[in-house]
Amino acid sequence: MPQKIIKSRVNLLGKYKGVVFGKHSLRVVDKLSSRTIKYSDILGFCTIKRSIFGHNLQVTTDNGVVVISGLSHRKIIPQFHAINRTIQVAIESKITDTYTRFSKAAVGQYLRESTIPDVQAIIEPMVRLFNKTPDAWEIYLSGEPLQKIKKLSELSPISSSANYLRELHVSRVLNARKNFYDSIESNPLTEEQRLSVVQHDDFNMVLAAAGTGKTSVIVAKTTDILERQLAKPEEVMVLAYGNAAAEELRIRSKERLKAANIHHYDLDKQISTFHSRGFQVIAAAQKQSVEEFRKLNMSWLVKKPALLEFINNWLVTFIEESEENLNTFIETVYYAYNPFLSESEEAHQEALKGKKYITLNGVEVKGYQEVLIGNWLFKNGIEYVYEPDYSNRLGINIGFPYRPDFYVKPVEGAISDQIYIEHFGIDREENTRADINKAKYNQGIKDKKALHEKMETDLVDTYHYDWCEGNLEAVLEAKLRALNVVPKPISKEEILDAVRKQDFIKNAVNELSETLSAVRSEAIEGYEIQRRLEVADIQNARSHMELIEGLRQAYVGELRSRNHLDFDDMILLATQYLKEGMFKPEWKYILVDEFQDISVSRWNFLMELLKASGTSLTVVGDDWQAIYAFVGGKLEYTTRFQNNVGNHALTKLQKTFRYNNSIADTAGGFVMKNPEQYQKQIVTHTQVDSSEVFLIDNHDANEKDPNEATLNAVEKAIKEIYADDADASIGILTRYRKSQTAAAQRFTKKRGFKNMKFWTLHGSKGLEADYCFILDLNQGYFGFPTERKENEVVSALMPTVDMYPHAEERRLFYVAITRSKKRCYLVADPKEPSEFVLELLSPEYKINIVSEHFTPEKLAARKCPNCKTGYLKPKKGERGTYVCSTGLGCLTEAVECECCADGLAVKKSRYGECLTCKAKFQLCPRCKSPKITRLGRYGVYVACSGYKGEENEDSCKFRDKLSPKVKGKIGANERIPYSGIL
Repeated sequence: MPQKIIKSRVNLLGKYKGVVFGKHSLRVVDKLSSRTIKYSDILGFCTIKRSIFGHNLQVTTDNGVVVISGLSHRKIIPQFHAINRTIQVAIESKITDTYTRFSKAAVGQYLRESTIPDVQAIIEPMVRLFNKTPDAWEIYLSGEPLQKIKKLSELSPISSSANYLRELHVSRVLNARKNFYDSIESNPLTEEQRLSVVQHDDFNMVLAAAGTGKTSVIVAKTTDILERQLAKPEEVMVLAYGNAAAEELRIRSKERLKAANIHHYDLDKQISTFHSRGFQVIAAAQKQSVEEFRKLNMSWLVKKPALLEFINNWLVTFIEESEENLNTFIETVYYAYNPFLSESEEAHQEALKGKKYITLNGVEVKGYQEVLIGNWLFKNGIEYVYEPDYSNRLGINIGFPYRPDFYVKPVEGAISDQIYIEHFGIDREENTRADINKAKYNQGIKDKKALHEKMETDLVDTYHYDWCEGNLEAVLEAKLRALNVVPKPISKEEILDAVRKQDFIKNAVNELSETLSAVRSEAIEGYEIQRRLEVADIQNARSHMELIEGLRQAYVGELRSRNHLDFDDMILLATQYLKEGMFKPEWKYILVDEFQDISVSRWNFLMELLKASGTSLTVVGDDWQAIYAFVGGKLEYTTRFQNNVGNHALTKLQKTFRYNNSIADTAGGFVMKNPEQYQKQIVTHTQVDSSEVFLIDNHDANEKDPNEATLNAVEKAIKEIYADDADASIGILTRYRKSQTAAAQRFTKKRGFKNMKFWTLHGSKGLEADYCFILDLNQGYFGFPTERKENEVVSALMPTVDMYPHAEERRLFYVAITRSKKRCYLVADPKEPSEFVLELLSPEYKINIVSEHFTPEKLAARKCPNCKTGYLKPKKGERGTYVCSTGLGCLTEAVECECCADGLAVKKSRYGECLTCKAKFQLCPRCKSPKITRLGRYGVYVACSGYKGEENEDSCKFRDKLSPKVKGKIGANERIPYSGIL
């Protein structure tokens, strides 16, 4: 371009007097100086605007916008077009460079959430210039450069177009790598699996339902990263939950790499457990070899027997150290339950399931406040009888059964030898527990007081509000002293002997081992322990904290004094070293298997590993199979992944080749009742027209042992399977190891039973068989779902957001059902069916109910009429007596009906009534056992079936004459019918 000078016609407002156009630059001049601008430094096309003083030329550079005003239209227009034609080449070059860098960052690799600002920064300058003057760019650009800048403008902001760009990248990779994805596994990877392999966001979650090939994804993704040279082998890490899972991944990777003819990679070093990787971090931080470090530093306490011995020795030393420590320990022995927190009878029963309250002198009482009274009496040398028969003790008939809470045995100097203690459950406003009739209960208190006054027996009354106010023991002592019952405290050694006799130490050792594991896994101590206990309304939180913290300090002190590590330290100490910068992680890709079971300490370790720049994390798991909360697994890290890490890539593996649609629908529908679980639509390769989930019973008239009856039912079904499928594999799944052992002993000894595996439900994860039988589907402490209460203290220390009833047991049931490839058998006891079985009876599940014993009519005949949730089952040790399957909470009792074959007669207030035939019979007014006839010296008379001999203190000695209405109509040893007037 030849040099051309254009002067401003006016300079009233503008800074510059004119502009000189040269070959490679332009120069703007004013009165005192000039400024040169290279055409290559101009960021966008120049623009002109007309004003009343002429034309204004606008030039944009890195240093801002230059405006030369008042230029002649005739002179500036040719130069304006010429300059834009000149800088067109530079702009096209910049567009090409920008587009190339953009394509590499946004399409050539998976666009990560963290790189979006960087990609936006690449295109922002050019896009901003284009968007300011798009018409000018349309004039001077054409073809490919124009299309590129328009495309970049459309894609801006990148945060809005990120998913489109990711899809573009994924599509290109899937096409280019099709042969690899077709051959890396024995079957071509599914569409969902392929997507899981190629997504490399900062955070990636793969939800893999049972049998959908999560291991295939891990092996394929790791290999794909190396094959595409996204990272070096030492920059890739796969973390497995345990040794078995890690070894399975190693074996599987070897098999698949060999089958795919890939021989230049060995993934063994990339695969490890959390613990072993943590150990490597610690060893490296301490500048030792892993082998030498392990040999010198692994603690003997990692072995369970050694740990229990350590805790036992520490606890004995602790309680022997002082009386204060002994009392602290005793306060932690019992579940301090406040009955007023229960809003219904069912809630009250649920709270007490599996709970027993044994006093220091070995007496089983009904509740926490009663155990406090019993222990106070024992520690103060006051002997007592728990719930004596008031009528028997006085040798009178008061017309109704009455058992005061405690009878104080005669004490020298006391004003009476008939002193009773009643603990009444009311507050100061005479309110009762929510499900108890307030008026009736308070009238009962008045009646009992009146009875004691009438019979001239002394009643010491204490109340629920005494306990709430912290005065229960003080009130009890004051009232006993008023009756000249003076406490004579026994020695600390005597209390220690009592503690030892009742197995309190043994039980506490097992619970403290769980508690120690919890605080180590959660990485908490001191006040935080107490705070969590208080948040969970754990009574005596400070005593619990002092015991737990004392043990924790002693345990950690033992480790540190020997420079030893335990399994928790492998992760906790590694995390600490990472935080302190003693080890610099350099992994670019981290994959985690079984992520649904990750604990707090593992999560913290993982977050420290991710602090290396540019690391991508892929977690693979199934929230439906989270079954390890009892060892610290935190499902919310999976279900609340978005809350923890923000935006991430989510893929659901929903196609399974293991089981059929019937099993998928039943298991999936069941587990998704919990709204906390991810919703998935499982697609099965195998389709069937009818249900392959069978419900069979263990009803066997010739077998009294329900466990043997269950195995009989299983044996019968297996023989039927073999008749149609001789080579079938059989899996026997049990909730408890005892049942697993019994099944294994039964079938391994029998000829003709082959291809059989015996698994606990937890041990079955990842395994499969053609036909599976799920056992232990009954109610109770050893039922499924288990009604064993978790250790409340441990639960408080390991809080969870998953509050759905039996949430983890439901997931365990899902795991159990999905072990079956062809058919799943649920073997249940119709006399006490599992809550899960009752739910599956609903038509929505469409299971195949083979048994006739699960009809509504049959179930109703055994349903507890009081609590509405339990079933009446045989009481151990008392033939013919039945109790509610819910356990301690519901006290319903029944006996076999003599009028019909199958019925059970429930004891009511004045009579017993059969649930089936409605026949009624009389009950003893003292103890509510059935009245029966006995043959005496003078003929038939009425007695109580609760008679256990003259010397037995618990024996009911009720007797009465036989009513004339039934005299001669009834023989000896028969129950007496109830007509409503007898």
